[in-house]
Order: sequence, then C-alpha cells, then structure tokens
Amino acid sequence: MRLPHSCRFAALAMMLAAFVSTAGGAQTFSTSVSAPDGTRLATDVYLPIGAGWGPWPVILQRTPYGKESNPVKDSCLLFNLWGYACVGQDERGKGASGGHYTGYANEGADGRVTLEWIGSQWWCDGNVGTFGASALGMAQYALSPGAPRVLKCMVPIVGTADFYHDAVYQGGALRYALTHGWLDGHDAVDVFEQLKIHRLWDAWWEGFAVLPKVGTVNVPALHVGGWYDIFLQGTLDAFTSFQHRGGPGAVGRQKVIIGPWTHYGTFQNSAGQLSYPANAMFVTDIFPIVHDWFDFWLKGGKPGVARWPNVRVYLMGAVGEPGAPGNTWLELSDWPPPAPVVSFYLDVGHGLSGAPAPRGELELVADPESPVPTAGGQELSNEAGPYDQRVIEARSDVASFTSEVLTSPLTVVGRVRCRLWVRPDTPDLDLAVRLTDVYPDGRSMLVTDGIQRARMRCGDDRECFLSPGVATEIVVDLWSTALAFARGHRIRIDVSGSNWSRFEVNPNDGGDLDGRSPGAVAHPVLLVGPSHPSRLELSVLRPSPFPRRRLGEAPVARQ
Repeated sequence: MRLPHSCRFAALAMMLAAFVSTAGGAQTFSTSVSAPDGTRLATDVYLPIGAGWGPWPVILQRTPYGKESNPVKDSCLLFNLWGYACVGQDERGKGASGGHYTGYANEGADGRVTLEWIGSQWWCDGNVGTFGASALGMAQYALSPGAPRVLKCMVPIVGTADFYHDAVYQGGALRYALTHGWLDGHDAVDVFEQLKIHRLWDAWWEGFAVLPKVGTVNVPALHVGGWYDIFLQGTLDAFTSFQHRGGPGAVGRQKVIIGPWTHYGTFQNSAGQLSYPANAMFVTDIFPIVHDWFDFWLKGGKPGVARWPNVRVYLMGAVGEPGAPGNTWLELSDWPPPAPVVSFYLDVGHGLSGAPAPRGELELVADPESPVPTAGGQELSNEAGPYDQRVIEARSDVASFTSEVLTSPLTVVGRVRCRLWVRPDTPDLDLAVRLTDVYPDGRSMLVTDGIQRARMRCGDDRECFLSPGVATEIVVDLWSTALAFARGHRIRIDVSGSNWSRFEVNPNDGGDLDGRSPGAVAHPVLLVGPSHPSRLELSVLRPSPFPRRRLGEAPVARQ
C-alpha cells in the first residue's frame, strides 16, 4: 500500500518541520464529538502558547489517515505558530473514531456538526477555516453545503466536490485503479462494492452530493490542483460552481491555483517523465499564500488578498527546449478564459487537420480479454503524469491520428473534447482517447486523456445502448489542460477501446458490468467525412501579454 497523499510530500513535510521547530509549543488535549447519529468522532485540540489566552480563530482538519499522523500534527503546530487554534479529527470508522467507514456518505453531516461544536467552545472566537489535501480536501467540500456560519474559509488541495463524476465514474466508466486501490488500502472494499451497486446517479448519491446544493455554499475557498492530478477537473469545477452559482458568501470569493503537478507530486516540478523549470516548484510558496488567506478571512488582515487574481494556472510548455513558449504562470480573471474552439479532423490516413476530411471508414478493435494498458495520466496507484505513449501506440488495437508539424506555437487553455462517429457492432463499448504532445525526437508525451462508456452517453441516471449498424456520435471528455505546443511539435490523439487499469474494462456486449458477462470483441467502424466529422476540439488561446512573475509576488488581477 502506498502512503497517504500528505505523507508523500517529503519536501513539504521537511518545510513544515522546519517551521514548527521554532514554535513556542501548544496546549493539546483529546476529546470526542458526537455525530448526528451518535457516533463518537475522536478529536484533538491544539491551543497556541504565547498567543494570548484566547479565544482564537480555529483551523479544522478532518482525516481518514489518523489525526495523530505527522502531517496533521505538524500542520496544527504551524497554525499555532501563526496564532490559530487547530482541531484534528479522525473521520468515522478511522483512527480512534467510532462507527464504520462509509466513504463520503456521512462526511458532510459529520463535518458540519463538528463545526457547530467548535463554534460553541470557549477557545473559538467564532471564525473557523478548514485545510487539507486529497481526502482532507474532499472532506472540506463535503461539509460546505449548508455549513454553519462559523465556517469562514477553506483551503481544499487536490480534491473534488463531485465524487460521482470525478472520483468514481468518469465518462460513465468506473475509475478502477483509483477507487479499488484506495479503498482496498483502507480495508474498505465494502465501500467499493457499494459504489458498483450505485452505478447510476440515484438518491444515494444525491444524499451527499455537493454541486447540486451549491446555492447553499457560503464560504470562500482557495482551491489548489494539478494538471496531472486525479481530481483536476473536480478542482476546476468546484471553483467555477462556487464562484458563479454559490450562495452570497461564496460568489466572487473563490481563488484557484493549478500547477503541472501529479497527486503525489503536488508542488514539485517533476511529473512523470518530464521535469518542468524551477518556477513550477511551489513547496515554499504555498505557506505564505495559505497564511495570508487565513489571516484575511479569519483575522481581517492581509488586505492584499483581495487583489489576488481569481485564477493562477501554469501554462506548460516543451521541456528541454530553451526559448519554447509556455512554462510560465498565467493570471486570469476567470476559468475557462475566453478561447475559441479549434477543430482538428480525423482522416483515414491517420492524420489530424484543420479541414474536414473526405468520407472514409476505419475499423477499430476492442478485446476485453486483451485491454490496452494505462501508461501515465491522472493516476494515483499507477505511474502518474506525462509518459511516452509510443509503446501503447505500437499496438494494433490503438489508432493514432497526428497533425502536421506545427509551424507556429499553439496555446491550448481549457477543455479538451473528442467527437467520434462510430458504426458499432455491439450494444456497448468504451472509447478511450489520449492527447499527446509529439516532440521532434518522436516522443509522444501524454497531456491528458478521457473515456466515454457508450451506454452512459445519454446521462448519468440512465443507460442507452447502441444500435448495431447505426452511426452514432460519442463525445469523449478529456478534462482540461494548459499547454503551449511548440513550433516543430505535432499534436496526436490515440483512440482505443480500453485504458486498463485506469478504467474498468467494458465487456462490450451490454451485459452485466460486475464480471458476470461473457464479453465480446467489438469491431466498431470509425467514420470520418462531412456527414460524420470525427474531430478533436481544442480551446486555443490567442496571444496576449500574460505576466511571468512568481506567484508569491504581489499579484494583480488581470482580464
């Protein structure tokens, strides 16, 4: 089993230790909080020494990894040093807490009752913030709808507010490596089985969903994510939903930072097989940003926070090519930025071009007994980040489509989608698409990828099977990215019927997805041409004079 996300931040942990080594100490005691159903939630409280006699603003961290783990404890000591009380709490069924672990089904209610309890304590001055990464970030999103007024701000790092679409079912396909790997490591395979029972969106999911209740979210949040993170799109969607559709306390009060980071490599400049310039490393920069954020919302200080840009994203570029565009931070007023969608059309000669292709057909093959393996991407248990896809592209069941060599840079910032027309011969199938940046030396470096299960193309609450022989458009969402394709590079997509073990393999026959279907080899025919314009859609940013400053340098919002 791999260590929990926060434990993998070796450099971050070292920095925390260096900071807290100078702290004046803390008064610490343990207690428990009663959940709505009576379950006792084990809770540690850290009160600062040398910061007066209180009350203080409070930072809450709720964790499945153990409230006494070094990351939670060190963070609390750091917050004490900053003049905050801190609370660390084991989620139900984890650590010293009672009850049975239920994933995120109870996290919202448990978190909200904990906030109410904190607000009633003598050592709380009525201002509470939350903090944490990965599972700790998701716990923050879970409690945000209808949270008590004592909650004044949040800092969710590499998390998602949409558990169904981002954490479990992406494009209708089960994220097997992520969900099974993480839950098995937490002795919670029963939760994994529960997820499979609820493959369709239903009342069970609705009961603890966040975004459908976003109008009741009234908290400013600093959202932090990575282009290669497992929850990338969830981080961006949480920002846009809270920023534009939240309650009065949330609208216009959101900030988001996205770097070229993987889940276990957050704040580092190395991702997969690429190492970005030093300006992508963010280990030391995050501390003053988080400090200022809490001081602004919980203490009424640091007025410069009000002038921060709403969006700060790292525009990736070619690595190892001096002078290549990109590899700089962009400051934006909103996400996504205004950018026209540019289409690249597939042709039977395996090309991608700006003009619609002549009519043509190309047969694909998807054998559930021989799935195409995962090679990097937005992964947790598997290797993560940008990996060379040439070994994958050499397979006969992977169809690659490549543009001509770019004569000028192409800056892609925003959502990536692929619209594929197929004539199926089975009632169901998956279409997995990978977008790559092809370097002059031939490397095909993964940028982002996605999948769409055909039976789920009509919505998340129902199945609509394919009619064999009937041409059907299937839209594959590859989430979002920010990359400047350099002159001399090429753009490529790889199309296949699987991406295992990132996604569960589809048996293709329309039968039981829980392993009781015999399966069938699918031979869908990919269609191209004016009447069936299979194409890649990229959001292309027009050239503009974005600043190249470091994030720690007094940013100014720009349109």
